[in-house]
Amino acid sequence: MTTGEHPLRPTTIARLRNGEPVAAWVLKARPSLWDIGAALRAGVELDWWRLAHSYRAELVGPGHPCVMWVTRGDPDTPAGVWAVGTVTGLPVDDSGDPDDPLWLDEAARRQVRPRIPVELEVLERPVLLEEVRDHPVLSGTEVLRVPRIGNPAALTPDEWAALEELLAG
Repeated sequence: MTTGEHPLRPTTIARLRNGEPVAAWVLKARPSLWDIGAALRAGVELDWWRLAHSYRAELVGPGHPCVMWVTRGDPDTPAGVWAVGTVTGLPVDDSGDPDDPLWLDEAARRQVRPRIPVELEVLERPVLLEEVRDHPVLSGTEVLRVPRIGNPAALTPDEWAALEELLAG
């Protein structure tokens, strides 16, 4: 077996336009838009996530595995995977909750964007950026190669299997 191969590869849930298989979605949290650090500290239920307007939003569906990736920008919540879960429904267009005090960017909150219902479980120990960047398989993930890509980014079957191994400890 070569580096990056796994005996039990996860299921392909979608294919990107370039043919790349997707086994899980990466839902990015930008601390400059919504105070994800405060949400995590307060135990806010993470039951929805907003996506970018792109063909990828149409690929996301119920039962798909997903992870929440916090981007850089909050010194108290370092970049990395902070939650793991499942998409529970189809995307619908919606704006951010006007009564949600965690919005830091009013213009971003007002944008109508695809929104998906999710069940996310916050990890006791996040998988931080440095661990992902130093991993022989995960170092090539889309969220690292193209950090400004809109939500959702994708994990290939090999990347998802590698991340699951790290999560299992």
